[in-house]
Amino acid sequence: MNGLNSEIKENSGFSDQKEEVRSYLEKLLTVSRDPDYDRYVRQMIRDLESGKASPFQVRREAERTFRLYQQRMGARGAPAGRDTVEFKVGAGIFSVIGAVFVLVAFMIFGLNFLDGIWQGVCLYVSALLVTGISLLFTKRLGRRFSLIIMGIGTGSLFLSTVINYLVLKTINEAAACVITLVISLFAVFVSRRRDSSFLRLICILGCYISFWPIESFESELSFLFMTGIFLFVNLVSVLLPNQKNRIVVDAVHMVLHPLFSVYIAVSAVGEGISPVYPACFVLTSAAVVNVIFLRHRRDVKAWFAALFSASVAITVITLAALTGFRHGNANEMQMLYYRLITEVVAVMAAMVFFILWEKEKYRWIQYYYIVAVVVLLNGFSYFRLEKAIGIITVFLLTRILSGKKRLGVLDCILTVLAVLEGIAASSYYCETSRYIVLFFAAFLLSVFFIRQNAVFHEIAVTVFFIFCILFEFDGNWVYLGCVGLLLVLFLLFNHLPNLKGFNQLPYNIVNLVFAGLFSLTVWFCFDSVISSVTMLTGAAAIVMMFRKRYGMTVPRKYLTAAGYLTYMILTAHYESPVIVSIFLMIISIGCVGAGFRLRDKVYRISGLSMAVCVCVKMIVYDFRGLDSLLRIILFFTVGVIALGISFLYIHLERKEEKEEKMAAIAQEIPAQDFVQIKDTEIYKEGISEE
Repeated sequence: MNGLNSEIKENSGFSDQKEEVRSYLEKLLTVSRDPDYDRYVRQMIRDLESGKASPFQVRREAERTFRLYQQRMGARGAPAGRDTVEFKVGAGIFSVIGAVFVLVAFMIFGLNFLDGIWQGVCLYVSALLVTGISLLFTKRLGRRFSLIIMGIGTGSLFLSTVINYLVLKTINEAAACVITLVISLFAVFVSRRRDSSFLRLICILGCYISFWPIESFESELSFLFMTGIFLFVNLVSVLLPNQKNRIVVDAVHMVLHPLFSVYIAVSAVGEGISPVYPACFVLTSAAVVNVIFLRHRRDVKAWFAALFSASVAITVITLAALTGFRHGNANEMQMLYYRLITEVVAVMAAMVFFILWEKEKYRWIQYYYIVAVVVLLNGFSYFRLEKAIGIITVFLLTRILSGKKRLGVLDCILTVLAVLEGIAASSYYCETSRYIVLFFAAFLLSVFFIRQNAVFHEIAVTVFFIFCILFEFDGNWVYLGCVGLLLVLFLLFNHLPNLKGFNQLPYNIVNLVFAGLFSLTVWFCFDSVISSVTMLTGAAAIVMMFRKRYGMTVPRKYLTAAGYLTYMILTAHYESPVIVSIFLMIISIGCVGAGFRLRDKVYRISGLSMAVCVCVKMIVYDFRGLDSLLRIILFFTVGVIALGISFLYIHLERKEEKEEKMAAIAQEIPAQDFVQIKDTEIYKEGISEE
């Protein structure tokens, strides 16, 4: 800056000050490394050339803005290459390497040339010396360099604690925990004061490393003391956060904290500590993770939410492992007590954080956590009643809340789980099959709260009810029960108010396929009564299902019903062929009658064809082997039916003749006078004929 000013003063004697200022601005362009400042200097050149500003004004503005530029880019006179890779390697990496080498030298000296307690003291003195140098000479070393040295010194303090406890045996577990507490509090205070994320990460990692070698707990009191110190350190770190790179520090903390908590809990159970204490410790650790996540509730990143979900999953799996398996001499009642205590505490804690959340998007993670805890903890239970109540409770609660979009997937998962558990309770646990009543009532109640994925839930409920009938009942009545159940479910799902907005056609087709399969299996049923009732139920189902309102209209549905009845009659294993012939003739006259009513020739021809076949069957097959009384009954019944068919045809012929006469008269009468047709002689004649 001074050199540039001196050049301008030396050239001030020139008459053309405009050229001098222009030359000054061009030199500024060669010095500048900021594109925004380059554009501003070029704008000043244009103002100078156009005469919008005098050379004196431009020079003064250029000097002012150049000082601002220097402040923006760093200290005055800073070398241009300070942010290059060379500077980062030379000033950053080699500073760390040098400090580590010096620290290793002190440690080697202490371990090889000192004995007993003096080795441990030497390690601490070395670490404190490095930390003290970084604190005392911060200004001379520079902020970045001093923070690196301080981080290495702080890490050395944690490492010295581990070596003194694990290798030198100069301190016990309690002393190691207390020293770790002091070092951690110091590191938290300094990292917050210096606003250094590097020091905060060193503090978190060092705290975990110091607790890692602890391999045994003498008693529950010892476990509570050590884990209390650990949780206190983590809470202090959470409640006294840094501002710089805060989310990165929290992400590392969120990942490491549950992992290390799992390690401590598993180690405690292996040492014979009652599972209640490790479970409560894991729940407390989960609360710390929730506090970390809750702190970012106003602007949550997707990747941060994914890390939180993973931490929650680790907690749930750990709780299931701690309370699901029998430990030591604990009996089933004691394990039940452990599970119930854990569930209650977990649910209460999750509900607190659920209420504290403001955004709808992430608060439901807590609900997923509650469901996972209940399902997994009950999944390892020996008591079938406990498992049934737990799964049914979360299933119904989720179904009631299924109007929330974010619970749709969970609702489907719990539905499948409840179906499988209900089927298992019915099939594999004969002594507890009474619990199937609970699942039956739960599924029946759940259909009134379906809000999403209606077809999926309807099919699941249908499958559950069918398996219940198959496993709970024996005999040929099972086929009839399944067909009747499918018909009831069909009508229920198509008429429930909460399901009117869904497309029911896929479920209707599935229901029809199931009903058809169970109806066609009547071949394996040798009870003619059950076959007859199943036949009538299936025919009624066809007539009701094949309607426009259900989306399954088919041409000539009554003809389809007739074909179904024919199959059922032929495969119903009736004792006498006479009964089969009579039923077939009834179907034939029904087809003819339907053809008359619907004015469909196909119905009538089908009915006549069947009647002819029945008559041939009577002569060729039925007539043989019957006594005189049965022959009389057979021929009389079939004859009456045949006369009925004939009467229908005669009636149809006369009705069509009258309609033809009325149509002819209608063509001769103007349209406006057509209403007077009732006064004609033809109309009166038609009345008299009828």
